[in-house]
Amino acid sequence: MMRAFLSHTIYLLLAISTFVMSSPSSVAPVGPHSGNYLVQIRNELSGTATILKVHCKSNGGGDLGSHWISSGDRFTVRFHNDKCVLTEYWCKLSWEYSKSKSHGGNYRFFNCDKSFLESCGFQECTWKVKDDGIYLHDLDELQDLKYYHWQT
Repeated sequence: MMRAFLSHTIYLLLAISTFVMSSPSSVAPVGPHSGNYLVQIRNELSGTATILKVHCKSNGGGDLGSHWISSGDRFTVRFHNDKCVLTEYWCKLSWEYSKSKSHGGNYRFFNCDKSFLESCGFQECTWKVKDDGIYLHDLDELQDLKYYHWQT
């Protein structure tokens, strides 16, 4: 009797584990940092006539085109990411600070690295473009952290 009970129990446990392992949630896992994201690039350059040119692309081939952002305005991208593993957004920024001189470069504005996403509160990444570089507003520390120097 005990032997039959044990064999039925083992069979039942094997059947349950097979069912759990083949459930849709284990076949198509959602990334650890999946969700809705907001990325903002704010023009905080000095001078009211300073225009910031922004051209962003994702590593998946999505081209967001060129945008010209007036001083005090922002460029915003909203997207949903089910599997935040390799998603990245790169943006080329440029602006003139005199008739013959300009700053600019290519910068990564979004990636799925946990430490980066923590700075964004896992949902909102706000970048502030200033005369001396590009700052990420850290929602965890509630302060602007200089993230990039100008490349040119």
